[in-house]
Amino acid sequence: MVKLWERSSIAKIALKRGVQLTTSERMAEDIKKLTGGVMLSRNNDFVVFYRGKDFLSTELAEALLERESSMKSLQDEEQARLNAKLSFTSSTEAFIESTVAGTLGETLEANSKYGNELDGNHVDKMTRTVEAAKHADLVRELEWKLALAEKRIAKAERVLGKVETALNPTEDTKPPETITDEERFMFRKLGLRMKAFLLLGRRGVFDGTIENMHLHWKYRELVKILVKAKSFADVKRTALSLEVESGGILVSVDKVSKGYAIVVFRGKDYKRPSMLRPRNLLSKRKALARSIELQRMEALSRHIGKLNRRVNQLRSELVQVEDAKGQGDEELYAKLDSAYSSEDEDVEDEDDEAYLRSFDNPIVRATVDENETAIADSESSYSNDDDSAEDNGDCDEDEVNGVEYSDYDDDEDCEPAVISAGDFQRNLYSGCSDGDRLPRRRG
Repeated sequence: MVKLWERSSIAKIALKRGVQLTTSERMAEDIKKLTGGVMLSRNNDFVVFYRGKDFLSTELAEALLERESSMKSLQDEEQARLNAKLSFTSSTEAFIESTVAGTLGETLEANSKYGNELDGNHVDKMTRTVEAAKHADLVRELEWKLALAEKRIAKAERVLGKVETALNPTEDTKPPETITDEERFMFRKLGLRMKAFLLLGRRGVFDGTIENMHLHWKYRELVKILVKAKSFADVKRTALSLEVESGGILVSVDKVSKGYAIVVFRGKDYKRPSMLRPRNLLSKRKALARSIELQRMEALSRHIGKLNRRVNQLRSELVQVEDAKGQGDEELYAKLDSAYSSEDEDVEDEDDEAYLRSFDNPIVRATVDENETAIADSESSYSNDDDSAEDNGDCDEDEVNGVEYSDYDDDEDCEPAVISAGDFQRNLYSGCSDGDRLPRRRG
């Protein structure tokens, strides 16, 4: 009834008939005594009670009681303070004589007897001590950030290994199909002129990429794939992976205005597979997770290198501070003042296990090593050229793995150079030397 009275001012009670030793009059009197309400009407079936004008809800009653108790405690505290004040009596006659305690005269007298004047050397010494302490604190802070970054990169490696459990690259065991020089020339020229293309993004090669290649090959023999990669080594690895996973023939890899163009021929004996999406590659979601973890690892590696250089520099400067004690090296201390960073990095520690469980999949298979044996020799011969391509944003290779690489300002007006089919296949799977490069030709 109290809960009902909180929503309505009137409560209506239904009486059950046939209950022995009970009457509506007796029940109404008992309810009136227990609740304190006002009975408005009564019959054999219903009893109606009014809550009254002085009714208070439970929340309001608790608030009033709490307020009353707090006011009572304040009143008791004030009364105790007044009683304590009345218990003390002040007497001004005992303090007629003046004293020098706490006055300026006492301070000057104490300084003349016991004080030591601070000269310039003492101030310089204290400044050096403070600067050295700040420098040591900065070194400890950077070491803590370095340890945290190493912990994060270890976590990224664990997550990457968990994601790559479903990655099982195809082993290139069948002999590669060959095409003639004229066919390679025409396929490359037609592929670069094609308007339809596939854009390979940050996910790299996954099952959806191979499916789109087979869908392109349903209506045409060639497929052009545009890749926006930072280094030429990534483009080369992507091109060979596309060739192996799709079963096609890699025609060319060219530097174009939009990045790198990879042209793949479907083959003369092409048969569309029954399953367009291979089961051995990552899904779209896991490919994105793998890309994020690789990007995180790269950024953390650069961050750790920067912190290591900063810590080593600060430690060497700290040694110089210890050696320069008493010599007054003002230039060194000015350098230390400028070494402190004003930016604070917020650090949040996430739950590793919860993050790792987000990639669990019951159909994930065991991880196997990636098939890099076909391009192991070509990787070593082009390591120097890949570094220069990554630094300058361009690549100077004219022929890598039997595929010609050249720069084109216009994709439609290009005259590619031609190499023999035998040289292409031999260089593609066995690598080539620095002296086997062809001159670049511009369209």
